[in-house]
Amino acid sequence: MEIFVCGCCAKQYPSIHRNTHHKQPRSLGGKDTLDNLIELCPHCHDGLHAIAHKLLSKYSNQVQITDALSLMFPNNKKGQDICLDLALKVRNATIHDRENGSDPNQLVMISTNIRKQYKSMIAQRASEMNTSQEDYFRNLIIMDISKRFNLKITPVDENRIISHIKKNKKRN
Repeated sequence: MEIFVCGCCAKQYPSIHRNTHHKQPRSLGGKDTLDNLIELCPHCHDGLHAIAHKLLSKYSNQVQITDALSLMFPNNKKGQDICLDLALKVRNATIHDRENGSDPNQLVMISTNIRKQYKSMIAQRASEMNTSQEDYFRNLIIMDISKRFNLKITPVDENRIISHIKKNKKRN
C-alpha cells in the first residue's frame, strides 16, 4: 500500500486518502504543476477550506480562527501556519472570483458529482491536452451541445462568445 505524508499535519496516511490542493489557486495564476500542488489528508483539506470560509465571514474574528487552528493542529505551529497560508490564498481567490463575476463553487460542484475513479483520468486527459480541467469540461459541454443540436461551433466562435460574455459581466 502506497503511503503519503500530509503537507499540513505531517502525518502518514494511505494514498487512497490523499487530497491534492493548489498552493496558488488557478484563478490567481496558479498552474496544475507538481510544484504548485500539495498533498493533504482529508482532515487538513476540509479544515483549510473551513478556515477560508471563516476568513470570508463577517461573523468570525481572529480569536475564533486562531482557536480553530489550535484545535486542528495541537502543538503543531508549522501545521497551523501552512493551513492558515493556504486558507488565506483560498479566501483571496474567492474574493477575486466574486469581483470578476465568476462562481468559485462551479468547478467544485461539478467535480464532487464525478465518481472518484474518474477524477484522475480527467486530470490526466486535461494534462495531455495541455489545458485546465475547467477548459476540458467546457470543451466537452460545447462538443456535446454542438452534436445534439447540429451546430457548427468553431474554436474561433467559441472564443468570441466567451469574450462577449466576459465583457458583459464586467459592465454589470
